[in-house]
Amino acid sequence: MELPNSDYYGFDLDTYAPRVSFEACRNACLYDSRCKGFGYALDGRGQCFPKSFLRNGFHIPSTFISIYIKIPKILMSTDEVLRKLKPYELNCSAAQVALQQSEPEVEKSNKTRFMEYLIGFLSSFAIIEAICIGLTWWCVFRKHAHEELLNMGYIVLSMVFKRFTYEELKKATNGFKHEVGKGGFGAVYKGVLDDERVVAVKRLDGILQGDAEFWAEVSVIGNINHRNLVKLWGFCADNEHKLLVYEYLENGSLDKILFTSDGELGLEQRYNIALGTAKGLSYLHEECLEWVLHCDVKPQNILLDDHLEPKVADFGMSKLFKDIHGIRDIDGMGFSKARGTRGYMAPEWMMNLKIDAKADVYSYGIVLLELLSGKSASILVAALAKEYNECNQLAQCVTEKIREEGLEEVLDPRLLGELDKKKLETLMKVALLCVQDDRSARPAMSKVVELLLENDE
Repeated sequence: MELPNSDYYGFDLDTYAPRVSFEACRNACLYDSRCKGFGYALDGRGQCFPKSFLRNGFHIPSTFISIYIKIPKILMSTDEVLRKLKPYELNCSAAQVALQQSEPEVEKSNKTRFMEYLIGFLSSFAIIEAICIGLTWWCVFRKHAHEELLNMGYIVLSMVFKRFTYEELKKATNGFKHEVGKGGFGAVYKGVLDDERVVAVKRLDGILQGDAEFWAEVSVIGNINHRNLVKLWGFCADNEHKLLVYEYLENGSLDKILFTSDGELGLEQRYNIALGTAKGLSYLHEECLEWVLHCDVKPQNILLDDHLEPKVADFGMSKLFKDIHGIRDIDGMGFSKARGTRGYMAPEWMMNLKIDAKADVYSYGIVLLELLSGKSASILVAALAKEYNECNQLAQCVTEKIREEGLEEVLDPRLLGELDKKKLETLMKVALLCVQDDRSARPAMSKVVELLLENDE
């Protein structure tokens, strides 16, 4: 059954295909027991979206996607069945029926009708009584129950991925007055929703996608859940206004603690931040249904919760901005033009090579060197370049300095009192593996997690 100009965002099966014929898409869904229907782009792109669930549907006249719902064959043959039964229709008038009905049958019918009325009345009365009792219980006990939940440290919140209106977010942020950060994609504002959740609202600049395409891309990001990834709670797609609503983390980003003189991060905390960040990136690279490259791993995009547990932020931005910055998928395997932050970008960005997950690994290695040295990447590279005249290969320069002067000369002075030399050496070993110029020599993020877990005792 066709639903034109419609779509159901999310719940795409792993059989998604970018360029297939309509018949191939239809057959893929027809012979897959998990598939409840499929979306197909009728604008020539040939995109096929098999769906495991048909939820969160919407209708937009401007979209080129139509939904085709799988229904049982018996429903498709209803007209044929009716045509076969038509010759046997009974054409009795009301008068004929009345004459044929005997008096005992009429009396029996009246008694049956009376019993139905009586049962219906008693059932209605019982339902009304139950509702009254329920309302009374709710009014009497709700205040006590609410206070008990608060005392236990819980509060009931609506955590469903939601589409907000622009006016809702404008009210929540008090007119976008409290700016807490600003990056290449736009400013971030602190806000409070009507249900008292504190949120971070990112106002995206320069998005040219239509509402339907933006909605589809955001729904993919919204379905990504991991303890070391910042949770996306909702979004706004209101004509030219495009905003994302994230959970808010009071401790802010890693750079604000690591690069300040009064910042106190011991070795255990830094090791935990390195491990948690690696887990988050490994999930994006290898465990998501639709894998994601971050493309901008840096301390500013690593946020810390109340227990200094790291959460990677701004993942999936490459999907939303690929059209306006010239960043486009190549056979579904990477990107073709540079993006990121100077100092954290892998050499292949500058060489205009095909980009894969190893670019994120390089950026992660730079973050590890910053965790160990307590210095930003730019300052660290400048110091090494000055000492060795030039520093074309960061891993080689750091290795040379450690060989000549010892590991202590590279470390943050605030870590010199730490006794766990094994963890320091592990962090440095992993960092140097990650920042190899040859990307084939860099480990995958899952391997990085293994190496760090081996010494996390």
